[in-house]
Amino acid sequence: MIIRLLDRIFKFPIHTFLFSLFPLMFFYQMNIHELLFEDVVFPLFLSISITFVFWIILQRFVGSKRSGLIVSLLIMCLVNLGNISLFLSENPNESVTSSLEQQVLIIVLLVISVLGIIYFIRTKTLDDKTSIANVISMTMIGFLIFNIGAFTIMTSDDESSLEFSNVPIQISDIENKPDIYLIILDEYAGFLQLKHDFDYENDEFRMELEKRKFSVVENSFSNYPNTSLSLPSIMNMMYFDFIPQHLGKDSKNINVVQNMINKNNAMKILKANNYKIITLDGAGGRTATTTLADERLCSNIFDINPDIRKNFALVYVPIVSLQDLIFEEVIRDKLECSFEMLKNFQNNEDPNFIVAHLRTPHSPFIYDSIGNSVSVSDGGDKNAYLEQLKFVNKKMIKIIDGIQERSPDAIIILMSDHGYRHYINWNNPVPEDYIRGFNIILAVYSPNENGIEINGPVNIFRSIFNSSLDMDYEILDNRQIWYSPDKPFDQNDVTNIIYDYQKTLYD
Repeated sequence: MIIRLLDRIFKFPIHTFLFSLFPLMFFYQMNIHELLFEDVVFPLFLSISITFVFWIILQRFVGSKRSGLIVSLLIMCLVNLGNISLFLSENPNESVTSSLEQQVLIIVLLVISVLGIIYFIRTKTLDDKTSIANVISMTMIGFLIFNIGAFTIMTSDDESSLEFSNVPIQISDIENKPDIYLIILDEYAGFLQLKHDFDYENDEFRMELEKRKFSVVENSFSNYPNTSLSLPSIMNMMYFDFIPQHLGKDSKNINVVQNMINKNNAMKILKANNYKIITLDGAGGRTATTTLADERLCSNIFDINPDIRKNFALVYVPIVSLQDLIFEEVIRDKLECSFEMLKNFQNNEDPNFIVAHLRTPHSPFIYDSIGNSVSVSDGGDKNAYLEQLKFVNKKMIKIIDGIQERSPDAIIILMSDHGYRHYINWNNPVPEDYIRGFNIILAVYSPNENGIEINGPVNIFRSIFNSSLDMDYEILDNRQIWYSPDKPFDQNDVTNIIYDYQKTLYD
């Protein structure tokens, strides 16, 4: 009985659905230290659902086994086309039709697909082929599941380091608490980097902010050079020195810090003080999906992690125009929605904390300086980056005017999480690399007559809570902590190096 059941199972084309899961599971396994499992749940469901629909339609014409083998062949050809093209191309964002080698690759895989389909259609008995494909697919998926499980078990106690991450919650006695807007511009370079790397003086934007009573820090620096640590540091009002001490410098489990976005200290304190938490999905990352949000705008249940969506498109749809449709247009729609919501947000419930992490001027570059739609995927295109930054300047002024007209007592924080980093030498950095990683824009508007003393991103909420909500949080030293992305917890304090280098620029 059991043998007969196993025989039937192995003759059913389960390989079709396992192969459909392979690209996403492989990508997740390779990036498991910085992706959460929930990031891949919906993409996996979507992938297997699309495969099932194609299989159902095709099997009506050629039978279940033939349709299964044909769909599996097409999936693996697409996967190979995408992955091999990434190796052939110096720029992984190029179309696979952009070089002679890649055009030959397309022809070869197309011929293989056609010959394979003809073979499967003409072959009478496919039981052995189906069984072999089932074994191969089970082995591949089993290997990935083993690696994922091993990593999960080995890092199961890493979350214990989070016991050091809590900041005491203070309750404000102030009755009329102001709305607070946090606008994070991803990879917006600071004034110093724009001047030295782009030969661009951003003084006009600074003056427009100052006209609107913003306190603008001329040379501000993030505390970490990547979003993965910079943003959690901002939202948790702390440094992460305790994590390398607990996990070791060789750990790559950045998820420990990423999870701190879900229950960050700033939002917990604001919720305890009766703030409504509203997040806007500007395609910037995890902030929009925090479990503390009372309302999520510009997002839906079909949203996919941007990194997964991009790699899925590069592998499955290695054609620039379709990549734009899948990746860039999604970002454009979310940005346009976020711009509109920030400018015209209306809510009669007070107070509100509105946070928008906007994936701009970060690549892909989808706007020119006046807001026309463009499509430049090359993150190293400095001219395209600068064009998009100029557009962001104009858009932010309009948004700020809308906020101040509608809610003049609101606090507005405008900042970036890190500088423009495309040309950084991560492993052998020089002082210029530190400037590129850390130099950000940081500007704050507060109706408080005494203003707000700004002492680095890690202290933004500490300062606002103290000055505007009459709390008493310690102001931490403003430090810059360097690390390379492949070793996120092998960290070095480079604050003094940056300070000394600044002096040489102005002497």
